[in-house]
Amino acid sequence: MMVEEIATELLVAHPENANHMSGDVLRKLRSHLERSGRYEPLVVRPYPQLPGRFQLLNGHHRFRVLKELGHNSVRCLVWDVDDDQARLYLATLNRLSGKDIPERRAALIENLLGAFDLDDLDELLPDGKRQIEAVERLIRADLGDLAAHTEQLRGDDLLPVIIDFVVDQEGNRQIHLALDMFRVAHGQAISNGEALVGLAAFFLERCSPGN
Repeated sequence: MMVEEIATELLVAHPENANHMSGDVLRKLRSHLERSGRYEPLVVRPYPQLPGRFQLLNGHHRFRVLKELGHNSVRCLVWDVDDDQARLYLATLNRLSGKDIPERRAALIENLLGAFDLDDLDELLPDGKRQIEAVERLIRADLGDLAAHTEQLRGDDLLPVIIDFVVDQEGNRQIHLALDMFRVAHGQAISNGEALVGLAAFFLERCSPGN
């Protein structure tokens, strides 16, 4: 399948597109396109009702940003599909995505922090600034000392306790990212609860008066 360069004036958004990108993520997409000029080709089909034009199936946000940046044409994959197939692709292409493995995501961000400063990454990555800062703080911590706390806190004679609290989505990502990094540092299988207790004990000791 060949990639074609198509004039933006010939592209028409699909009226049934339900995918929405938040303003913050849209801003980061713009920053990426401004810096690199690279993007995944849009997916379009010949518009049945408008000969010579093309209807977007995937890439509505990229199309919007590229137009705002003054691009007169964009790279596209042209698929010859009917209305029902177009709706099916519209419902799947914009929604199908995998999930990051937290420890690999953390390692990726760690490597990026070696090449970019925090403000640059905040502009380019979908991760929030607080999440990137959390990774940076964990990178600076002595993970060997961090893991040692877990062994001190393990014990079969301790009764389990359910901790009940609510966090937002970004907070949830940060917590699981920290727990995964702790487990990697520990080097053996431990539960989320053990990792959370070990992580808390480590930072409580570091932040206690006199340290």
